[in-house]
Amino acid sequence: MLKPNKIKLLLVLCIVLAGLSLATIIVLKTSRSKGPVEILKQLPKNIDISLQKIHYTDIKDGKKRWDLLADKVEYDKKKDYTYFKNIRMDVFPEGQKSGTITLDADSAMYHNKTGDVEIEGKITAVSNNGMKFESRSLRYRASRSMIDTRDRIRFVHGRLVVEGTGMEFDLKAKTVRVLNDVTAHIGTGNK
Repeated sequence: MLKPNKIKLLLVLCIVLAGLSLATIIVLKTSRSKGPVEILKQLPKNIDISLQKIHYTDIKDGKKRWDLLADKVEYDKKKDYTYFKNIRMDVFPEGQKSGTITLDADSAMYHNKTGDVEIEGKITAVSNNGMKFESRSLRYRASRSMIDTRDRIRFVHGRLVVEGTGMEFDLKAKTVRVLNDVTAHIGTGNK
């Protein structure tokens, strides 16, 4: 038979072992649940708001005018500019034969005060009736309803291929001028 002193010693030993086991389990559980802390990047000093993966739809009088998707949007309050990265814009022109036009570009800058837009990078615009336009830059001037560029352009529609340097597209008059080094081909449209 065990003596009372040995029983007390065994109980104290069991309590100490149970306490150590409990402490070990708590330490292991809390260290596992704390993964690496994600550190948010600080915005550049000129950027007031930054959003990732946006989708914006413009609706007027119950009709969708355009859809805009962008990987990143930043707003500079001081300059009153909005910057877009990796954009896709579907335009639904009312009463146009071209139907929906989809524009893809690397980046764009929207001047909030004037409504002007500067688009840069690999720009392609495609309509659902087969028209395709390519350039490295475009600028929309809201006050003049004008789209222009000084870069090379390529326009393909059906069998017609027009290429040149510089372009002005008057949206009100619906006239396009290619400014320099103009070539036009009528053929297969696969050039």
